Amino acid sequence: MSKAVMLSIRPKWCEKIASGEKTIEVRKTRPKLETPFKAYIYCTMPDTRDPHNILELHGADGKIRKANGKVIGEFTCDRIYELAPINHAPDDVEEQACLTREEIVKYLKGTGYGWHISDLLIYDQPKGLDEF
Repeated sequence: MSKAVMLSIRPKWCEKIASGEKTIEVRKTRPKLETPFKAYIYCTMPDTRDPHNILELHGADGKIRKANGKVIGEFTCDRIYELAPINHAPDDVEEQACLTREEIVKYLKGTGYGWHISDLLIYDQPKGLDEF
């Protein structure tokens, strides 16, 4: 795995990934990389319409760190499912993506992909983009 991708993900979804609840990331595109590959998780800044959408991560040292605008972790994408038509995905794709079938279809508006998250590593200290 010599190449990697950086995914920009909204705070609410970063929280679900960090907790292990979300194991499929729904994307409109896929990289021109063969699986498995490494993906870094960049937590976006809060939306100006919802400035309270702050991601706070608890480090191993017990300290709480704000993670918006930082790379919070990484995972191995070991499989990519084609989601249009959605019947090419696992039966529980909605549960793994933390979305309803209708939300997936509405977001994708056509072809899309489900990136399977494995070997998740959330950093104790979120990293700046300048570290990559």
